[in-house]
This record gives sequence, C-alpha cells and structure tokens, in this order.
Amino acid sequence: MDEGVTANVREDAVTSCPNCGQARSGPFCAHCGQNDRNYARSLPLMLGEFVRETFELDSRFLRTVKTMLLRPGELSAEFSRNRRASYSSPVRFYLFVSLAFFFVLSVTTDLRPPSEQWPEAEIELQRVSEGADVERLKSVLEEEDGRKIDEILAHPGRPYLKILVYEAARALGEAGDDFALDRADRFVAGQVIDVMHQPMVAVDRLADNLPIAMFVTLPAYAGLLALFYFRKRRYYVEHLVFSVHVHTVAFAVFTVRMLVPGGGFLTLVMLVYYYLALKRYYGDGVVLTALKWFASLLAYGLLLVPGLLLVMFVTLYTL
Repeated sequence: MDEGVTANVREDAVTSCPNCGQARSGPFCAHCGQNDRNYARSLPLMLGEFVRETFELDSRFLRTVKTMLLRPGELSAEFSRNRRASYSSPVRFYLFVSLAFFFVLSVTTDLRPPSEQWPEAEIELQRVSEGADVERLKSVLEEEDGRKIDEILAHPGRPYLKILVYEAARALGEAGDDFALDRADRFVAGQVIDVMHQPMVAVDRLADNLPIAMFVTLPAYAGLLALFYFRKRRYYVEHLVFSVHVHTVAFAVFTVRMLVPGGGFLTLVMLVYYYLALKRYYGDGVVLTALKWFASLLAYGLLLVPGLLLVMFVTLYTL
C-alpha cells in the first residue's frame, strides 16, 4: 500500500468510527458510543491504558480523594446535585479501597490459634477426659463425623478442641439413654465438627467471606439512613451513595490504622469524620446530628450481626 492510501486510511480512522462506520466528531461515537481508544498498540502502552482506565488515575481521581477526605459529605452532596462527571465512580472507588483493606487485613492479622501446648489446657484435658464416653457420642452422629472426632482426638496438639469433644461426651452421658439428635441437630453438630476438624481452613474461609458481610451491610445501612432522615425526602439511591462514600473512607482509615504503629487514634478520627459527613450532607443542627450519629452507630452495630451470621453460615456450608 502506497503512502497516499495509508494516509487516507489513517484519516478515515480518525474521522469515522471503526465499530459502526459513522462519522465521529469527538472521543466518543454518537451512534454506538464506542470511544476512540486504539488497543492495537505495544504492551507497555496497553498496560498503562488499562491502569488508567481501571483506577481513573487522572484529575477526577485526585479530586475525588481530596473532596472525600477533606470535606466529609460533600462528595455525596455533589452526587445529589447530579454533578458526577468531575468525580470517580463511587462503586469503583469502594471496590478498590475495600479490596486493599481486606488484603492488608489478611497479611497483618494472624487469626490462627497458637500452636504450642497450653499447660492449663493440658491439665483441663486430663480432667474432662475421665469418664467421657466418646463412643456413645460418635454413635449419635453421622459415621463421617465420628471419623473426624477420632482424628481430632488423635491430633498431637489442639488441646482446646479435645476439651470440647470430651465435654460434649460427658454431657451426653449425663443426659441418659433416651437422648437422641434429630436431623437439624445432626446438621449443626456436623458443621461444628467440620470447623474443629479443619480450624485453619475455617479461619481462612471466614476471612475470605468477610467482604460479603460488608457488602450486604451497605444497602441495609442505606435503608437505616433513609429511616433516620425520612423528612429530608431524599431518594434511597442518595442514601446508598452516602453509605458507599462513608464505608470507602472507613476502609481507607482502618487500612492505614493497621499499617501505622500506634494508629489507634484514627478510630476517633473516623468517628469525627462520620459526624461531620452527616451534618454536611443532611443539614441538621449540631445536637440533632449528634443524636442521629450515636443512634446510627448503635443500629449499625446491630446490622452487622446478621451479616456476620451470614458469613458464618456460608463458611460452615462450604467446608
């Protein structure tokens, strides 16, 4: 192809959309919506474009961070004013920060029980093992659960788990010969035995499932705000965006708290931030905002309970 034809092809690529062939006067095609990015380039350029497009590392990203951190509640107010183009997507920002939080949590927090022998536990183990009828306990369980009981007791460590088995066996012996487990009881007992049989796997999966609880809590918390501020006559989606913004900042603050020695004061910083965000976004007075701040924190703690129960159920069910 000669230089003239090549120039014509390039000119056509600039003025026409390669997807639908319609004329394009800007970075986006008015007919099909495809942008003018060309991915037929070298790998370094492609990777740079991918990072920029995924995390929006541009003026919008910086403006979003600055507004979110320095002006609590203002970013949510901008969304309610329908001024969104100047800021990054709240959902994308939440996902990025929450993933960073749970990654740091996984590498800085040791949820595993100590592996060394506990002298006090060993003494207690000797006491409770006397007279414990383990075979009778196994007889009321499923055959597979009975095998796991044997493996728990044969393990060289974990005296605290063995104590639980022997205590259950002793309690069963005291209950008498008429004791029996129905189907639901056997299911629950089986789930508990699974956790005791593989405690490290259970802990790892529990940590992996924690984001589920937090994500489920978001819409519930937004509903709580809608109830507290029903006189403001805001749409539910506005409360939801505020919830996303507050959780994003909370994840960012507690991520830093885990990384910085002596970062306990950041918890107080987050509480103050939450108060200021409520006051700026909803516009109530100092006293009324303080009352709703306290009540919403209390209610939020109660909301976490069903979320954590969901996480525990998912963890037990997948073991």
